[in-house]
Amino acid sequence: MQMDGTGTVDMIAVAKALGDETRARIVGVLGVRALCVCEVKAALNLSQATVSDHVRVLLDAGLLSTSRESYWTLYAIREDLSLEILQFVSLLIDQVHTQFPEDRAHLADDPVFLCRAEARTGSVAGHPRALHRKTRRT
Repeated sequence: MQMDGTGTVDMIAVAKALGDETRARIVGVLGVRALCVCEVKAALNLSQATVSDHVRVLLDAGLLSTSRESYWTLYAIREDLSLEILQFVSLLIDQVHTQFPEDRAHLADDPVFLCRAEARTGSVAGHPRALHRKTRRT
């Protein structure tokens, strides 16, 4: 979490991170549940690179936490944010859900943990699974 010179949360960094419509929409879908990048990508109909870039800004501002699930990283809104920030994020999520109801609808249409479901079928958007595996370098 970014801190200012006095050791408190850098509210300017938080405001900058949440001031972008795409990042607000990402926070909106993360308000539903923890998601991996591919689930956010599907819900918002954005490229993986775009989602990753915006998630990085939210992480750098200290708004998100991460956890690992097999090969994938799940992102969630931090539970240890200050009460003021949590209240603001809650209001933001409500507004995003009102303005972009299709985002939540897309989430509801896709299976939970979309990446795992796609991995079981052996393809992601028609591409062979091997193209999406992490490879080890020796």
